[in-house]
Amino acid sequence: MQIDEMGIAHGYDVDRVLWLGRQLERTVGQRLRSEVTINGRTLKEGHMKFARPGLAKRKEALGEAPGQPIPGDWGEKAILPEQYRP
Repeated sequence: MQIDEMGIAHGYDVDRVLWLGRQLERTVGQRLRSEVTINGRTLKEGHMKFARPGLAKRKEALGEAPGQPIPGDWGEKAILPEQYRP
């Protein structure tokens, strides 16, 4: 779900996966561990219930713009640290 909410193309039909999760719960007769079957899709603007009131100030202190998804000093491509390379 997070990949979908971040706008990363993945090829899965998220609505179908959510539907299948609910069907599976009905079939087995108990709740699954995932909360996504209850919560469903996350609103792009987020849920106020889960808001982090100090986040805007913290991002500002770090020099990040309000809608900036990743730090500005990160490169375009992820690089695996040397110690984890084969």
